[in-house]
Amino acid sequence: MAAAAASSSSSSATLCKHHGPPTASRRRLRVCVAISVTALLLAAVVAAAVLAVAAARPRPADATVTALRLASLSVSPGGSVNATLDAVLAIRNPSPVAAFAHDAGRAEVYYRGALAADADVPPGRVAPRGSEALAVRLTVLADRLAGRAPELYGDVVGAAGDVPLTVRTTVPGTVTVLGVFRRHAVVITACDVALSVRRPGAHSSSCRVLTKL
Repeated sequence: MAAAAASSSSSSATLCKHHGPPTASRRRLRVCVAISVTALLLAAVVAAAVLAVAAARPRPADATVTALRLASLSVSPGGSVNATLDAVLAIRNPSPVAAFAHDAGRAEVYYRGALAADADVPPGRVAPRGSEALAVRLTVLADRLAGRAPELYGDVVGAAGDVPLTVRTTVPGTVTVLGVFRRHAVVITACDVALSVRRPGAHSSSCRVLTKL
């Protein structure tokens, strides 16, 4: 049996060698070329299938609010309030083959359903399996909060001293698979944040992410 296996291995190894009559050598050469072409075609089909699946169903990017703090607060003699919030938006791209280049987006902060602050999100690019941290400064719209003053006062002086906020971000961009296939995508995030007034910079959050392709 060992001799037979050795003989078979030897025959396979010498299949493409030119020996014997010219007709037999040409036949072996044609067989070798056919096998090589078939193998290359199969590899190309598999690669094309992988690319097609990756392009059709790229793993979506996601975004979360990793930091939120009250940056400034001032009250004019007339009673108007000027305030800004500093937020850090982290965009993560879990795809191993697709990059995410995003255009300028939008960030909005809501207090009990009322728009309280907004700002533009700067453009950028996240490499495959990469992440990006974006600093965003939001201007508080004091006039929008006028009708919520009693509730805001109660949250600030309450036992916990936490202000419940919802941070919504919309980041449009383009997903590029292996530098070839491109698809438009929009990453939409809504984070419920409890901002601590008594401990500046302290907050807790939970986020929901939706990616539209």
